[in-house]
Amino acid sequence: MTDEPDVQRPTGKKLRSLLPIFAIVVVDTASAGLILPLLPFYAQDFGATPLTIGFLFASFAICEFLAGPILGNASDRSGRKRLLMVSQIGTCASFLLLAVSPNLLVVFLARILGGLSAGNVAIAIAYVADRSEAKNRRQAIGFVSAAMGLGTMVGPALGGALAPIGLAIPFLVAAGLSLASIVATSTLLPADDQASLSRLDRYAYTNGKRRTNQGWFGREDRDDDAIGAAPFCVTKFCREIADLIALPNAKALLTALAILYLAFSLFASQLALVLQARYQWGGEPFGPTEIGLLFTAAGATNILVQVVLVRAIRKTFHERTLATASFALLAIGFALIGFGDTIPGLAMGVFTAASGLALARPTLGAALTLIVPASSQGVAMGIAQSLASLINIIGPIVGGLLIKQQSYIGWTLVLVALALTGLAAVGLLSLFPKKSDPEER
Repeated sequence: MTDEPDVQRPTGKKLRSLLPIFAIVVVDTASAGLILPLLPFYAQDFGATPLTIGFLFASFAICEFLAGPILGNASDRSGRKRLLMVSQIGTCASFLLLAVSPNLLVVFLARILGGLSAGNVAIAIAYVADRSEAKNRRQAIGFVSAAMGLGTMVGPALGGALAPIGLAIPFLVAAGLSLASIVATSTLLPADDQASLSRLDRYAYTNGKRRTNQGWFGREDRDDDAIGAAPFCVTKFCREIADLIALPNAKALLTALAILYLAFSLFASQLALVLQARYQWGGEPFGPTEIGLLFTAAGATNILVQVVLVRAIRKTFHERTLATASFALLAIGFALIGFGDTIPGLAMGVFTAASGLALARPTLGAALTLIVPASSQGVAMGIAQSLASLINIIGPIVGGLLIKQQSYIGWTLVLVALALTGLAAVGLLSLFPKKSDPEER
């Protein structure tokens, strides 16, 4: 976008100014990563079947789908920091409720609360996008993705270590980490730049009219209240979503993201049960500790790819090439995990699939931020998160049906087919401009 307001953004050399958000994302994802590998086993203790576990993951996703754009829109209007804290408080409460759950119903209620407040990462990405130049956007979002990788490396390892003490203990620790994240957000994260927000608002809304020319949404200007003064309006909010989807390349990009989200949700929601059924360590089926170690390895791979590989190749390979490679790696990784039954093959599969995911997230995420105006980054990230949540409603249920029938090969075939479809979509659809100069996007 070339028609953005002249808001001062830090250069790549100032990425160190994003260290507070890096620390916050690490703690947030560590707390979430701590419970994710253990949740299927925790639900099994309350009598849950694989299909019920699928519905448990889906309940979180339904609420995240409903709340994501609203939290993103509210962060555009009221500031990233304030809404980030609201999201974190809800997440902390959901972890506490999980820890004291007396039955499966309360486990579902805790996950519903967690889904309604699950805007942490989307708001963090919007915060980073606010403070990065277009040419450094992928690197900045990769910075957040690396933080997510570190969190998902530390969290599962800690959860696996604590699980033998009792499956409720990791949830209490997750609540403590979430509380620490709230304190860090309150004390370390710089307040939103009101001057910059005001300039964005004046640019987007001039004399009571919303600026929606061809440079943005390609529609006629229309009357609206100023963004900073208007209360939340469902009609206006839905109109903003429709305007964003109407942007050039938005539909194609969201299609690729949907394929990525569906493959990942189907994979992550049932991986623990698949590994428990197909793999053994020391003569015993995989349990919470082994699953935690695998998630830790995946997080370490994410960091390796983001910190070393992406920085080394970002100026050599075009975004389309990176996106294509990411789906190819996912297909290979899924095949190695699902069709094999040896520990070396599993290790190679986890490394390959995690590398593909680490490449795909920042590449497609950065592309999304580059096609929307600066004042709508929160809405864009909220829509992306809600798209993930909508897909996450379907993936766990489909996975639960397959695993309930012990169709592990069928589960693997669906995953490989999705990854290959994503590869074809990136190759056929014009997701990225022909030139790689970010200033021309």
